[in-house]
Amino acid sequence: MSTQFSIYYSSLENKEYLRQIVEASGTGKLVESNDLAHLPSQAVNGSDVVFLEYQENNPELDLWIERIAANPRSPAIFLYFKEISTNNLWKAIRLGAKECFTFPIQEEDFQQAVKRIWARTEVRKGSAKPTQIISFLGCKGGVGTTFLVANLASLLAQERRGKVLLVDLDLGFGQLNYFFDVHPEHTLTEVIENLERLDNNYLQNIFCHIGDNCYLLPAPARLEEAEIIKADHLEKIISYLKENLGFRWILIDCCHQLDEITMKALELSESLMLVTAQSIPALSNAKKMLDILNLLELRELEVEVLVNCWNRQNELSVADVENFLGKTIAGTITCDYQQASLSVNEGKLLVSTSPRHPISGDLKLIAGKISPEDTPEETNHSGWKWLQRLWSKKKP
Repeated sequence: MSTQFSIYYSSLENKEYLRQIVEASGTGKLVESNDLAHLPSQAVNGSDVVFLEYQENNPELDLWIERIAANPRSPAIFLYFKEISTNNLWKAIRLGAKECFTFPIQEEDFQQAVKRIWARTEVRKGSAKPTQIISFLGCKGGVGTTFLVANLASLLAQERRGKVLLVDLDLGFGQLNYFFDVHPEHTLTEVIENLERLDNNYLQNIFCHIGDNCYLLPAPARLEEAEIIKADHLEKIISYLKENLGFRWILIDCCHQLDEITMKALELSESLMLVTAQSIPALSNAKKMLDILNLLELRELEVEVLVNCWNRQNELSVADVENFLGKTIAGTITCDYQQASLSVNEGKLLVSTSPRHPISGDLKLIAGKISPEDTPEETNHSGWKWLQRLWSKKKP
């Protein structure tokens, strides 16, 4: 199977050179070529790859690359440089280019890049998995729902099983940003105020980037802003995110209230993780919530129960808890208040700072249940390879 290329160039000489590179690869087919002044508004045209001759000091070209790369349905972007510096390479990576080449392009390097793109194209065309929406609901305050959401999102993203979006629906007191030690410029409120202009580029600028493959849509910054958010607003936003942004998972932190907003989130979700603790008050609330959910008959919603702060020395066993709730426990998370509190206060996720801690081990088991059939995506190492070559050239 051939990979479809579109070429955009600044000089006819480079047009001919890039054409020769594509045709000599043995697996590439040129379907379009044009100068940089005629870049399309949407890079589709049946292409798998857009091969660009990069121009420095061209902010419009940078914006175009960033906008196209942000859309998961767009072709991959290859950049060609006559000469390349470390700064330019870092810039290309930040813009979203998949591969970078400099003169002269080595045939083997190009063929390997085409193979990587072919593999990603096949996933996108044939076996890309749909977005899965998972809501997390605490049975009461203080059971660690946000802690679990943040750490599970990080685990899924670290393993490169797909892009993860966190949505903070604790509208009055959202705190997910503190778990990542970030200070977002934009929040859910701004998306509500701009519902008529929802598009991929706009939303990519709204999301707070909290790690490789992981993004956050924060809760409103002020209490009064939460009052403008309605269930139909949430439905429009989540539906758009599911269909257009290419996320593998959208994890929603629903706080601990079964209000109108939470109910809409549950309607839009494939599964719900109900979080409780190993105490009578928490388990009693969890039982009430399970009863309410049964009455609501959300038949498409798969409900799982997680017990946080699990102490094996406690007189309540797993069997006791399951008998009380009338439901099998999906997972327990080891109790270590001191270590968990330390990670929260430092804004550093426990699964990152202490990957061998029992809590991290428990969370990894839960993450494995969330994505049992997903395989890690191939990391784009092309930028790192070029950095290594640049540094090796500078050595005496």
